Amino acid sequence: MTISKTSNIFASIPHFSQAAKGLCLALVATALFSLKGIWIKLAYQFGIDPASLMTLRMAFSLPIYLLLALYWWRLGRLEHQKLKGNILPAALVGIAGYYLASFLDLSGLQFISAPLERVVLYAYPGFTILLAWLVYRQKPQLIVVLALPLSWLGVGLMMWSETGQQLDPQQLIWGTSLVIASAFSFAFYLVFSKNIVAKIGSQAFTLIAMIAASIAIFIHFSLHGDFTALLNYPGQVYWYAAYMALFSTVIPSFLFSEAIHRIGAQRTAISGSAGPVFTLIMAAWILGDSIGVLQIAGIGLVVVAVALLNKN
Repeated sequence: MTISKTSNIFASIPHFSQAAKGLCLALVATALFSLKGIWIKLAYQFGIDPASLMTLRMAFSLPIYLLLALYWWRLGRLEHQKLKGNILPAALVGIAGYYLASFLDLSGLQFISAPLERVVLYAYPGFTILLAWLVYRQKPQLIVVLALPLSWLGVGLMMWSETGQQLDPQQLIWGTSLVIASAFSFAFYLVFSKNIVAKIGSQAFTLIAMIAASIAIFIHFSLHGDFTALLNYPGQVYWYAAYMALFSTVIPSFLFSEAIHRIGAQRTAISGSAGPVFTLIMAAWILGDSIGVLQIAGIGLVVVAVALLNKN
């Protein structure tokens, strides 16, 4: 199955509503994005730093996006008239969602624990709803208002048992602020991508956004890192970076854009709360991590929240 056909994967199922199809796409994308944490943890065993791994990830991703852009352009799917005037907005939104949000998140992780970072990062559904209300005057539906606190509570329970005490209050404040800024940046991407996707299509938007984000990441690394050092890691690191590029970047980026087009930024954002659920399950399966009672309760709350989103 080609990537161009994945958005129609549920078309042959007549009983699936438009919202249900969009929600399924969002959940599949979330599950694949969640694998990123597994690849990162496996790669970190070989001493690679976050910025270098992020750069390798996009180094493997960018050629795929460029080849798809060339292939779809030759097929006539990337119409010049539709793209005219929308390339720069799509690029800026992509940089906000896939470069700036990642950079702020990685920076925050230097000051706070990973479990606390995951809890704080899931402020983005709230920011998404707030931005949609302020920018487009879209009042959140009651079902969204009910699902949001459930998803937050579920994520909080899943991470509570892992969160350690922070010894330096200044580091706690600074690190938390950076991760909150990351959450806001990703919410900005979700809200402002919907109208662009409606104009040029999810495929064209994803290509422009991800190519622009890749270039921004390379520029950032060129100012702070050494590209020749990227060639000196063990072979396993490059395999994990390649897995992350294909399964946790390229494929879910297209699915995520299509989900935003079908069900909107608010529901797509809250469905992303299932990310920690997938991460916990896959970490237990692949890495042998244990799952506690609080985490099981959190999984249940997130599942209820996502189920609520499927109600019209």
